[in-house]
Amino acid sequence: MAPSFGRCLQNKLWTGSWKKEDAPLPSLQSQNWRPGAVNRYLGRQREPSVCLCHSASAAVVPQKALEEKAEEFKLVYRFPWIKYCRVLSRLKLLQTATTMVTLPPVCYLYLQDQVSQGVLLYTTGIALFAGAMLYGMSYFFRRIIGLIYLNETGRTVKVAHLTFWGRRNDIYCPIEAVMTLDEVGDSKGELLLQFKRYNSTEILYFTLKFGQIVDKQRFTQIFGKLE
Repeated sequence: MAPSFGRCLQNKLWTGSWKKEDAPLPSLQSQNWRPGAVNRYLGRQREPSVCLCHSASAAVVPQKALEEKAEEFKLVYRFPWIKYCRVLSRLKLLQTATTMVTLPPVCYLYLQDQVSQGVLLYTTGIALFAGAMLYGMSYFFRRIIGLIYLNETGRTVKVAHLTFWGRRNDIYCPIEAVMTLDEVGDSKGELLLQFKRYNSTEILYFTLKFGQIVDKQRFTQIFGKLE
C-alpha cells in the first residue's frame, strides 16, 4: 500500500512540474497582465544577450587601448656585446656582495684570535678592490648604448642602456635634442662616439667598430652624415 501511494505521489509531482513548464504565457487580455509587465518580462529574457555584448566589448577595448599606446620604433643601431656586458655587470655585483658579506665574520674571528692579521688584511683588500672594480665597471657599462631606435614619424629617439643593477633602461628624447657627430666633434674612425643631448648633461657612448648600423638612412637622420 505504501509503495503504490509513493509512486502515485511521485507521478503527480512530475506531471505538475511538466504542466508548469508547458503552461503558455499569460494573455495580454488578462486583467493581471499589463503592458509594463510584458516589457519587464521581455527585458528579463534579453538580459543574457546584453551581458554577452558588454563582455565582448570590454574585451575589445583593452586591446584597442594597447594598440594605440604602443608606438612603433625602428631599430637603427645595436651593440651585440651588450648582453655580455650585462652578465659581467651582474657577476661583478654578486662578487662584491659576497666579499662584503664575508668581511664582518672575518673581523669577528680576528677579534676572537681565531684568524691571523694577514687573513684579515687579505680579506679587506679583496673587498675594497671588488668595490672599486664594481664602481669602475658600472660607470663604464652604464654609459654604453646597446640599442638606438627611431620612431616611424622620425621625431622621437629611443636609447637603451644598462643600469647599475644590470637592467635595461630606455631614454626617450626628441630628435632635435640629439647632437650630430659634427656638433660633438667625433669622427667615424674613433672607437667610442659620444651621444650628447642639448637638454641633458649626461653623456652616453656607442661604437661603430664593434657595433652595427641596422638602418643607415635613419642613422644619418639622427647623427648626420658619416665622414
